[in-house]
Order: sequence, then structure tokens, then C-alpha cells
Amino acid sequence: MKMGNLPEALELVVAVLDSEWEMFRRVRSAYPVACQQSPAAFRQIRASIFELWTEEMLASYLVDLLQAEAAGRNLLAEKYARMDNLIPRTNFNPLIERIVAVDSHWQAEVRNKYPHVYRVACRGMEPTDDGRNFSVYLRCELETYGHKTIELYYRQIDQALANGENLTLKMLERLVEKGGFKDLEHAELYFKSLG
Repeated sequence: MKMGNLPEALELVVAVLDSEWEMFRRVRSAYPVACQQSPAAFRQIRASIFELWTEEMLASYLVDLLQAEAAGRNLLAEKYARMDNLIPRTNFNPLIERIVAVDSHWQAEVRNKYPHVYRVACRGMEPTDDGRNFSVYLRCELETYGHKTIELYYRQIDQALANGENLTLKMLERLVEKGGFKDLEHAELYFKSLG
């Protein structure tokens, strides 16, 4: 799977993005998703997340994607169907709720510190029972992961908590830098000026 001179982690990110995009472009959701019409935007957003993952996490998730594809499943379609309440939950791994709790706390920290960037770049925290709510979106995504990927994801956030890190903040920093901003403060000032 070597892709020239790319580091292994970057190769895994590219492979995951390629697999996800092939699934994502075929998703039909109750709420249209703007980046479905823009592969570049999709890759930019998702890469901001996956670039923070360990090689082991990426490799595990890639296995999940490839096994699903071989079985005729579309994990992204399943995620959106769950968000739209069209299919029942099938993955009850207890780590999912722990991950959602930590990530939701991190989202709230980001919303309080960078409200204008948050409004533009993140899903809301307002109570809804669909994917417009961050917790619902994340829970439905995690439900499509294999148990090993969920375990590795939990280990990563547990380590980040122990180190006093907010991975949502790091992901958002990557995203705004990919969008041409110097940092989150620069992006916050820009989006605040737009009203």
C-alpha cells in the first residue's frame, strides 16, 4: 500500500478518505449535506480529524471500511440512516457513550472559547434527535466502527484527557489552518466581523 514517499500515517489517511468518499457520495440523507457536492471540502474536513488519529486507529478503521465494502455495506449510509432514525441501533459498545460524553464536553469548551468559528464549522449542541446535534452525529458515526476501532478511539481520548488536551480544539485548529487562517484566534476575528 505504499504511495511513493508519503509517510505511512498519511498513506492511511488518504486510503481512509478515499474509501469514505466512495461511500459518502452515494448517501441519500433527509438533510442534504453540502460537502457531498464537494469532494475537496469533504476531504479537508475529514482529514482534519483523521490527521490526529494514530496509525493503529487509521489502520483499524480502514479495515472496518474495507470489510464493510466487501460485504456490500456502506458505513456512511448507515451513519446517516441512524441519524435520520431510519434504522435501529446495532452497536451497543459501552465505550461509545463515554466517548460521546468526553467529545461533547470538548465541543462545549470550543463553543465557549470560539463561538463564531463554532457556529460556522461545528454541529450544534442544541437538543435534537437527528444529526444536526453533535452528540447524535458522533454516536451514529461511532456505531459504524468496529469494536477494535472504538477501543483505540477511547484510548486516544483517555490519553488526551490525562494530558489535559482537547482534541476537538486541535481538530478545529487544523481545519481553520487548511482554510487559510493563521490560527483559531484569526478565524474567530474573521467570522465575528461577518456578524
